[in-house]
Amino acid sequence: MKRGGRDLFDVVVIGAGPAGLAAATFAARRKLKTLVLEAAPTAGGKPALLYADKVVDDFIGLPDGATGLKIGQALERHAKKFGAEVKCNSRVVAVSSTKEGFFLVRDEKGEEYQSKAVIIAFGVQPLTHVGVKGEDKFKGKGVRYLLEDASEVKGKKVVVVGGGETAVESALRASEVAASVVLVHRRGTLRADESAVEKLTGRVEFLYNSVVEEVRGEECVEEVVVLNCKTGEKRAIKADEVIFCVGHTPETDLLERLGVKLSEKGEVLVNKRQETSIPGIFAAGDVTGGVMRISAAIGEGVVAALSAYNYIKKPYWSSNLEHTSLDTS
Repeated sequence: MKRGGRDLFDVVVIGAGPAGLAAATFAARRKLKTLVLEAAPTAGGKPALLYADKVVDDFIGLPDGATGLKIGQALERHAKKFGAEVKCNSRVVAVSSTKEGFFLVRDEKGEEYQSKAVIIAFGVQPLTHVGVKGEDKFKGKGVRYLLEDASEVKGKKVVVVGGGETAVESALRASEVAASVVLVHRRGTLRADESAVEKLTGRVEFLYNSVVEEVRGEECVEEVVVLNCKTGEKRAIKADEVIFCVGHTPETDLLERLGVKLSEKGEVLVNKRQETSIPGIFAAGDVTGGVMRISAAIGEGVVAALSAYNYIKKPYWSSNLEHTSLDTS
């Protein structure tokens, strides 16, 4: 169906990661005309893009694990099986309301799509500025915020900064090919799963209660200065690569233009039905904060899709499910 020369969809999902593809699958199962727009060249989100050849072993239902690429491909196939359309290389830059009561979604190429509901599921991006002395000077010359391809640090001396899943995963992947890996964390324990941390034992040097104070070098990174926050002792560590894995941020520009309420960290605020502050706009996955795991994102995507169905179709069983205010406590 077209309105004003544009295709009219029931649901447009922004982001083809686990949350977005789960939402698309369940929206399409309910016979909603569903379109998924993904900025990257391939669908699958973080698992497919960052862990393509790595076995992900915390995906529920696959005790032997599967590579991130296979998980991403399976999620995409499942959505398409029920009729969802997935369009990659389509970065959404604007979402607005029409006078007819629909949403107008526009990508960076100028393509426009109308929909009755929108599900935001485009995840988060790593922080790309930490504020460490020398950081900006060596961006692209040894300072990075993501380890997409472990082969890029083969034979190198690597320092990873952070204590969460991304930091531990980066340290683990680097340890398979790097000459040495040092993991620096400002706390006394890591936040990552104990089973993941256990794999690092004997392969990585841990520096707890410490922070990187400075990155040094001439043309590229040559060493980092690490400060022990408890003792005040400073130590210079030889390094070719420094990977800062110390946080993430949603793409707040689009979210702010949308007008949905955000937390202080820029995450989309939702209620238990994944409803945002704007009726008809839902959000799921990492963009809402909380537990950043594939299985959790899938669950949120399912809830968002079913809530979108209730919003559009208004079936008799949803008569008591009016849009509710957000609990921001």
